[in-house]
Amino acid sequence: MADGRPSGTLIGVDNSALSDGVREAATAWFVRVQSDAATVDDWSALTLWLESSQAHAVALAEVEALSHEIDEAAVEILAALGPRSAEILPFRQSGPRQSPRRQPARTGTRTWGRGAIAAAFVGLAAAVGFAGWKASEGSLQTYRTGPGETRVIALADGSHIRLDAASTMSVRLGMFSRHVQLGDAEASFDVAKDAKRPFEIAVGDQRVRVIGTEFNIRNYDGLTEVTVRRGIVAVYGGDEGDQPLARLTKGTELSHVVGSTRFITRHVDPDSAFAWTQGRLICDDLPLSEIVPYLNRRYATPISLAPGLSGRRFSGVLELSDEKDVVRRLATYLSLTMHGSDREISLS
Repeated sequence: MADGRPSGTLIGVDNSALSDGVREAATAWFVRVQSDAATVDDWSALTLWLESSQAHAVALAEVEALSHEIDEAAVEILAALGPRSAEILPFRQSGPRQSPRRQPARTGTRTWGRGAIAAAFVGLAAAVGFAGWKASEGSLQTYRTGPGETRVIALADGSHIRLDAASTMSVRLGMFSRHVQLGDAEASFDVAKDAKRPFEIAVGDQRVRVIGTEFNIRNYDGLTEVTVRRGIVAVYGGDEGDQPLARLTKGTELSHVVGSTRFITRHVDPDSAFAWTQGRLICDDLPLSEIVPYLNRRYATPISLAPGLSGRRFSGVLELSDEKDVVRRLATYLSLTMHGSDREISLS
């Protein structure tokens, strides 16, 4: 820290007063919730434990800070844990470091400090393999869907994400935050409420931040659209500023062209944005230049348009079942000719 405090110290709190039991419990919680087997009940129980005492939050912050230190020293620790070496590596101390030979012997008591917590972590690393250890920000999970494939993802915090076809997304659930990186994708989010762990999505050149809500994000072809069905969603610019560009409530949609400084908000029927999750595409006077690119994400066989047709518009509900049936309906409505094969479907 720039002000000279150890990284695990909170202002106004004496870390040295933390009991052995609190530090042991904090270490156990840290390990428990970073496991792949962590459940929603685990996170709920941790929240209750943190809220029951300020000392618990202090101890967990201390453990988290030390885990970062250990993660940075992973190579040296692995070397020390090797079968040919009995060396014990010293960890950085919050004050001047003494030689082990000059440290007074302690009898009758066991004093917990950063070194003791470090020893607990090193012991864990020896048991499960240091490469499998996850830092407090959580392990990164990446999800992908191909053309014509959708996926429902249940996160350990109780949130649910439905990923549309041809989409990519990465998720990192940490102890104090929840982060998503949404690539070229469309996804609907039903975020479990957790005031102590905001849910933040990096999408395009913007950030979406929520506590617990339901919303849909479309992010492809240079356009980002955020539509809210429940709760409040804050949308920030990519400049890491503290003030949101907009706060969206139920039935509000924000549209933004990636790379521009402008955005548009409007009131919409949010169910239209979520219709794809029910196998439907609701078109309200949409041009084929928007409909066909979406269908090409949804289906494996590409659809092409003859020159001059991209501006033709369609209103109605398309049931996203058989691809040729969908294109045939468009062709009938717009008086176009459809040519289909296993390799391509064209409209002229």
